Amino acid sequence: MAFVFAAILAVLIAALLYYRARPRLSRGRMILLFALRFVALYILLIILLSPVLHFINKRNNAPQILVLKDESLSMDIPREGQSKTDALAKPLKDLLQKYREAGYEIHEYTFADGIDAERDNSLISKSLAQIGKKEDLSDMQAILLASDGWLRDEDFGIVTRLSIPIYALADTAHYTNGDLAIRELQANPYAYRNESTVIRAKVLASDYSGPAQAHLYLEQNRIGSQKLNLVANNEEIVEFVYRFPGLGFYNYRVELEPLDQEQRLGNNVYPGAIEVLAEKEAIVVFSDAPGWDNKFVLDAIATNSRWQSASYQVRNGIAYRGEEMAKLSENERPAVIVILNNGNLRLEQPLRRYIESALDRGAGLLYQGLALAEMADYLPLSRSNVLSPYQGFVQLNAAAEMYPMLSQLGLDQAKLPPLDYYYCNLAPGSELLGVMNNPQKSPAIAIKMRGKSRALAFSFLNLWRWQMQSDSSAYQKMVVNILTWLSNKALGSYSAIYKSSYMQGEEVVLRLRAEDDIRSRDLDNNPRISIYNAEGKLLEQDFMTRSGDEYRYESELNEVGNYRFEIREAENDKSSKGNFAISPISVEDRDFDFNLPLLNYLSGESRGKLISIEAVGSHEPLPLRIEEEILKREYNIYKQWYIIALFILTFGLELFFRRRWGLL
Repeated sequence: MAFVFAAILAVLIAALLYYRARPRLSRGRMILLFALRFVALYILLIILLSPVLHFINKRNNAPQILVLKDESLSMDIPREGQSKTDALAKPLKDLLQKYREAGYEIHEYTFADGIDAERDNSLISKSLAQIGKKEDLSDMQAILLASDGWLRDEDFGIVTRLSIPIYALADTAHYTNGDLAIRELQANPYAYRNESTVIRAKVLASDYSGPAQAHLYLEQNRIGSQKLNLVANNEEIVEFVYRFPGLGFYNYRVELEPLDQEQRLGNNVYPGAIEVLAEKEAIVVFSDAPGWDNKFVLDAIATNSRWQSASYQVRNGIAYRGEEMAKLSENERPAVIVILNNGNLRLEQPLRRYIESALDRGAGLLYQGLALAEMADYLPLSRSNVLSPYQGFVQLNAAAEMYPMLSQLGLDQAKLPPLDYYYCNLAPGSELLGVMNNPQKSPAIAIKMRGKSRALAFSFLNLWRWQMQSDSSAYQKMVVNILTWLSNKALGSYSAIYKSSYMQGEEVVLRLRAEDDIRSRDLDNNPRISIYNAEGKLLEQDFMTRSGDEYRYESELNEVGNYRFEIREAENDKSSKGNFAISPISVEDRDFDFNLPLLNYLSGESRGKLISIEAVGSHEPLPLRIEEEILKREYNIYKQWYIIALFILTFGLELFFRRRWGLL
């Protein structure tokens, strides 16, 4: 409307100006001047009115469907005479034809370890993320998944986030051929030289009952065998016990002898790896008399497989083991020394030198009972003039809340029995964590930091009675946490979490758990990981990334061999290291059948459906949902440079001709 109004107004004004123009001009010249004036006035009015041209374009978009075809190695495993890829090929072709006839636009992708990647893994989340960079997944009405379902994603959250129904095509028929499989290995990632190491394997017999034979191999040597009597579809555990004679990193595997006519042999073997260490951490206990405190402390030490304990009774200042005088060397390096003093303990010079030498090298100290004057430089508590024991209850103060190893003691204060205690004084440079409930509020618990050594002292005995009144093993857990803290290993930990053995094609994921001195997550780090091969060559080096309350690194390594890694924090000199192996056994070789539970889960979570290859003929595509796309464009004429240029040109020409023809 604005354009029409401007045109009419421009015609009227131009006609009015040239209707009685003098001198009279020829008809041709009059029309030219009228046209120039009209154009100039029209452009001027358009600029003043500032109208906007709107262009609207409507089009109907065909509905789209995404097809994901699994091409990982497990799809090539024969099943009843044909591969899983061949088994799905014809049904998938028929299914796609139905969708094309229904008017759908098909987008096909093959995937394994991503799209256009190696075939030794199956990761659907990674593949969808890569496709999302090429296609607008929000336009997809459904996803057709042709896969055996052996997907190894750690998280399938992308399935729910996309809100696209997944229709999984699979062969749901059950085949009854007998099959043996090792489902899992259970073993510590480390062992100790010449100590019994237990390796357990979970074995499942599908559609078979009867005898079987399992073997344990170290490298290429068979080192153990076990006979099994299996029951169909019941899981059994086979256990091997072996003593490793040497130090180092060893690859082993558990293997089942195949049944007659067994087709699926890839899951008859399971690899593992173990690091053999020289010795355990030593915790040495000294006491002036046998008692229950000694027993319960030793029981707590026994719960940690990485610790070994040595208990000595001190008589007349000399340590004895049984009736024999102990032979202690200052070259020994115990992690923690525990001293229990019922009031009669004294230390002769050799024993005193042994203890002080260990503490000077960084060993932790747990002390209970009457404080020793000769250890005043090391103890958080010092002896008072009162040497007789009394009975009372312990009370923790606010400072104890900063030490999580005592948290259970604080929670169970109401359950604590009366304790036998001694009057003590707080030593210089120590921190008080608890007092007795006497009028003097005498020190009960204190800690002291001395170089790299930590010391924790209790002025009381018989805390073991708490264990008898507690519903849980709270006392034992507290002792374990205290010993761990004293050995400088846990509460300020920097610990790598990893598997010692990976199959070929399995994703190598290394994680790091960092904690500060009060066992809270320490997430202000910048850990750097370095991975080396067996020859010591640096293969990968990068910074780890935050993942929740941990750090994480995903390696691209896939070559068979042994590797070692080191994680280091340069700013505070923290580090953690370990070893792992990549086995020649492929993870894809174990995926014989269709993983129907996972395919059902993906279909259900996405509000889709599991389609059996037998049901393809009766499957009806989703109702067609045609989306209308409206494209709007605005065109501001007054902002275009050539409109302004046209105005100047017409206005200038008019002035030129008016002057030339005597109108100015």
